[in-house]
Amino acid sequence: MVKRLALVTVVALGVGWLLTPPRLAEQRVTVTPFSVVVEPVEPIPIVHKDRIILPNNMMCPQWAQIAIDTGWQEEDLAMLDHIIHRESRCYSAVHYSQDPNGGSYGLMQVNAYWCKPSDWYPNGYLQAFGVLDNCEQLFEPRINLLSARLIWLYSLREHDDGWLPWQT
Repeated sequence: MVKRLALVTVVALGVGWLLTPPRLAEQRVTVTPFSVVVEPVEPIPIVHKDRIILPNNMMCPQWAQIAIDTGWQEEDLAMLDHIIHRESRCYSAVHYSQDPNGGSYGLMQVNAYWCKPSDWYPNGYLQAFGVLDNCEQLFEPRINLLSARLIWLYSLREHDDGWLPWQT
């Protein structure tokens, strides 16, 4: 009877140990003059939607997930795809230097006006949001789509039309 109880205890402890997930989180250590405090720091994951319904006949579908991750809505994907294709033919390294204010950059051809100093934003509008440090970063698709989303929201708030900056 004692052997059976000991075996059950060992098995229960072993299974409990095996089922305990490993600690993967980093730890932040705070040192004060009198003690050390260790606090776990959990990383913040990027949440991807399980399923995105893409519009028919998308010309640049490779950018859809990044667009959703940067705040674009599924109902905006058709127009967003149209603009990306019209402005850059789906290439992220496009720079059109003949646009005013230093040219336009990347997928959405974001004009340098948004990342140059102005009277209202001494470091630049996009820099004020912490999106980028300089216009060259607009060649990165995630930064370009996030910047375009901020510009879209600004235009929606100020002019009741988020797509206004991309009208030709």
